[in-house]
Amino acid sequence: MFCPNCGKEINEGSRFCLYCGHQFETHLEEEMYSHSYYKDSYKKNINTDKTFSFGETFLKGASLMLLICFIFVGLLIGKNYFAGDFLNFDRMKYQQFVENPSLIPELTQPETLNGFIDNLNDVQNFLELYLKVSDDSYEEKMETFDKYRKELLKIQNLDNTNILDANVKYQIPRTEKEFKAIKKQYDKILSKVGLTICAEDSYSKYHLIEDTKFTYKKYGKYMPEDVKEYLKLNAKYNKQVMYKDEITVKPWKLAQRIGDYEKFLNSHKEFRYIDEVQDLLFKYTFFYSFTSDRLNTTYINNKSFTRSDKKFLKKYQLSQLKDLFTHLSTSANGISESKFDELYPYKYQKSLNAITPEKGDLSDIFTIVRKNIIQLKSDDNFKYIFVSSTSEWIEYNVSKPLKKGDIILAQSENGYDVYDYKYKKTNQTIQLEENASFFIKDNQLYAYSPNHLQIKSLDSSYGNFSFRTLSVKGIKKIFPNILIINIDTFGEYSVQIDKPSGSKKYMLISTSGGDYNGYRLTGDMELGELNNIFTVSSDRAQVDWSSSTGEESYHMYFINQQVNQSETQNENE
Repeated sequence: MFCPNCGKEINEGSRFCLYCGHQFETHLEEEMYSHSYYKDSYKKNINTDKTFSFGETFLKGASLMLLICFIFVGLLIGKNYFAGDFLNFDRMKYQQFVENPSLIPELTQPETLNGFIDNLNDVQNFLELYLKVSDDSYEEKMETFDKYRKELLKIQNLDNTNILDANVKYQIPRTEKEFKAIKKQYDKILSKVGLTICAEDSYSKYHLIEDTKFTYKKYGKYMPEDVKEYLKLNAKYNKQVMYKDEITVKPWKLAQRIGDYEKFLNSHKEFRYIDEVQDLLFKYTFFYSFTSDRLNTTYINNKSFTRSDKKFLKKYQLSQLKDLFTHLSTSANGISESKFDELYPYKYQKSLNAITPEKGDLSDIFTIVRKNIIQLKSDDNFKYIFVSSTSEWIEYNVSKPLKKGDIILAQSENGYDVYDYKYKKTNQTIQLEENASFFIKDNQLYAYSPNHLQIKSLDSSYGNFSFRTLSVKGIKKIFPNILIINIDTFGEYSVQIDKPSGSKKYMLISTSGGDYNGYRLTGDMELGELNNIFTVSSDRAQVDWSSSTGEESYHMYFINQQVNQSETQNENE
């Protein structure tokens, strides 16, 4: 463009001339909106028609809702896939335990509370993994789960005298308020493994109890239907019902619990925990009948129990406890124990043996799992087990449960690798001489070396092994019926050996440990369990012994003693 005042050419859109200073006329609105801020925002808003479209708004809202629904469904499908191990993460994780069984956790006796919680958490996580992905049979899985439940009963014996924690160990409560404070501290870490604490009568002592909701949630989905149903029932009635002589739930809640356990009992006659169900049913019915809330009653409490009795009779019309509940509902003085025994229709154990926590140290839960895994590991040539409790050696047996201190020997290219009782390979390898072999006599492990005609015992001291060469006297202890021929006493000429009548076993040995690599035995004999043990049966026999080089060769005559004596007599005559 050109300036109308001086005629000079200037840039298009300029507001004044660079040469003469002439200012061009502009509209106020254009001048206001020439700034970049207004160009991009305010000016656009003023010039935009603000019209509302119901159809367009509805379409956007519907699209958004549809997108949210797709995302929600996708998350559900993804959760189901991952819960079913869609990408095989759990199976790959379990395979690590198969490759190295020593990684399988073992439940151990607690020394500190935190250590116990960590140990139990590892055990529970592996148990869930095993139940989920292992190819073991249902019965084997259930047997392992049963062992876990038995250990939970032992755990319930643990109390504030043997559960140690720096924060709570010296805080012995005396009142309910003090106990609740202690319980709050414990529950922060106990909830992680499905445990809680329960106070005993004086509040000065408390012990662990199982959170059945935790057990059902963690393992219920892997159980057979009847066990799953039972765990669910226990989870439903998780709350403790008795403290001192009083019930801690409302009468109808306890009566309802009795009715549901009775229904389960009658519909699962072959249930694997049937004794436990019978004892629980008895316990709840006994508590309901003899609680001090009922016996030392006020009018209000008595009315509450009577109403509960009648409600039970109406809801559970097929119950075999009808006579008992009828008597309870009509008796103002409660019920005697003899009358209770007469009216209670089910088998029960007054000592409640099936649900009484077991005593004793905690033990390994996964012996069956270890056994099945080792059976799959055919490349590990396990041969011998050292039983530490008896200091005895036995042939390897996969079904034998191993305990701490036991040792396993597995044959390898370098000799025998040493494994501990958890099938964890140690840094020890027992090396044998060429062609040497192990054998067991009188629960002791020996190594026989054909190269040196020696027998050595394998001695163990605190897990470390060493060989001890046996003397002639030591060999005779383990082979009492065998005659010893010590090669070291042979001369350059043939040897005549007096032979007792009948068959007799002989053994060639060398106490000096000379090099007899590749020696051979030939002649009138039969070889026995070791290739230096042979049997001579005939009255007159000849056995040749020679080395592989042929430089040394011996000729042995075995002469029957009776024949020898008769020949001497003939010569004398």
